[in-house]
Amino acid sequence: MDVKYFADLRTNFIRMYYREGRKPFIEIQRAIDEEMPPFDEPPSGYDIESGEPPYLVEWLEAEMALNVLGYSCLSMLSNSLKIAFMNFEREFRFKPSAEAKKTLFKQGFVTGYKGVLSEILDTDWSDCPADLAIIEQVVLARNITQHMDDNSGFDAYYDESTIRKHPRLFFVGGDKEELDPEDPSSWFGRRVEVTEADLFRAIEEVEKLVEYIVGRADRAFEWRMGRRNES
Repeated sequence: MDVKYFADLRTNFIRMYYREGRKPFIEIQRAIDEEMPPFDEPPSGYDIESGEPPYLVEWLEAEMALNVLGYSCLSMLSNSLKIAFMNFEREFRFKPSAEAKKTLFKQGFVTGYKGVLSEILDTDWSDCPADLAIIEQVVLARNITQHMDDNSGFDAYYDESTIRKHPRLFFVGGDKEELDPEDPSSWFGRRVEVTEADLFRAIEEVEKLVEYIVGRADRAFEWRMGRRNES
């Protein structure tokens, strides 16, 4: 199986899905900002004394929809990476040991497969061009967005324990550099936010990781031959 070919099919689809999916929501926000029909007149019952701009609810709904679209793309990206790892498992003919499943995989499938593949690919990952921290954040953010508890909408937020464990968040609203795990005021109410730039950067990192593993397939073959000779 050409793992990279099929992985690229999925990542290219995610890019297309996001680009096309965001268009109607961007158009709604643009029409509201520029007071274009059907947002060229204040809605019925609009209270000018409230101080809020007309169609604020509709603008915020479009913003939330954009973020939820990003959440769905993160979910697909996380799943695509997991499928790529599973395909490498078949291609390289290895099975994670029971010990690895009890230890490494308890920390997530990225950590699990990294640990197992370290021996198979003869690597410490130091020469891997992919930003593995961002890749781990894909799975982290995906897991959080699948268990959101926002009563007023569909936004997901990082909790205290997550931020203390992962102070360098990638998919986050506001200034990424302001987070201080020892200062709750710096991370209170931080939303899991998926921008186009951050999503596409994460996709690129996943593609780099898959390409790196493919590039070391000869090491996996040598590992398999060595195991066969030992037996």
